[in-house]
Amino acid sequence: MRAIVRRVSDSFEKALASYFGSGPTDVNEAKLQHSLYVSKLEELGLSVKILDSDLNYPDCCFVEDHAVIAGDSALITNAGHDSRIGEKVVVQEALGTDLELQFMPSEARMDGGDVLQFGNKFLVGHSSRTNKAAIECLREFLAKRDFGLHVIEVPKESLHLISVCTSPMPNVLLAPEGWFTLADFPEDSEVIWVPSDEAYGANVLPFGKDVVVAKGYDTISSILTERGLTLHTLDMSQFRAADGSLTCLSLLYD
Repeated sequence: MRAIVRRVSDSFEKALASYFGSGPTDVNEAKLQHSLYVSKLEELGLSVKILDSDLNYPDCCFVEDHAVIAGDSALITNAGHDSRIGEKVVVQEALGTDLELQFMPSEARMDGGDVLQFGNKFLVGHSSRTNKAAIECLREFLAKRDFGLHVIEVPKESLHLISVCTSPMPNVLLAPEGWFTLADFPEDSEVIWVPSDEAYGANVLPFGKDVVVAKGYDTISSILTERGLTLHTLDMSQFRAADGSLTCLSLLYD
């Protein structure tokens, strides 16, 4: 498996933030946390392509938002916040060397943080960053590749769907109590409800039995350990302060 990541910008303290934090406070610490994240991906066997940062884009390390990858193709998105649109140029150039690219029309706005592959379908969040035009564009893109699409309304407490809902193992979802109902998810899925105060910890990054988790979410860690998973814990405090999570920092593909 391959990963694309992007270095933390020297302007990271100006990153957008209004959900989990009020903004990063230590760029050097963020760079260290990012370096440990990259090292963990490499330790788990991924080939990592590292893109340079850009002072003009404080949020540029959150590369996940600029593409949805399905098989050997990538749908390049138009980020939901105007200040982030220009970030996608270097990301699409990096993906274009390996994947077939398609592009959304200008009226379609989507952050990749609203999209999760879940078996033979994708889950997409309708949120403040992802509009209905983008969801229909994604639906058409996926249908041509034999994937279904399941739409979920993102609760007002969350920036993105997968900020608080990911899949640690096949057919299983983690989600915070009180933020969703069982009816929000596909009928054939098992939902593990986690405490609302550990909502941020529901964003995990799985690689088979190895799962990367954020430091400080003990209930979630206990649940996943009991499921037989091997956990790899990383300090995500500076990225949490910028509303970013483990999945936000990479684009993954075979």
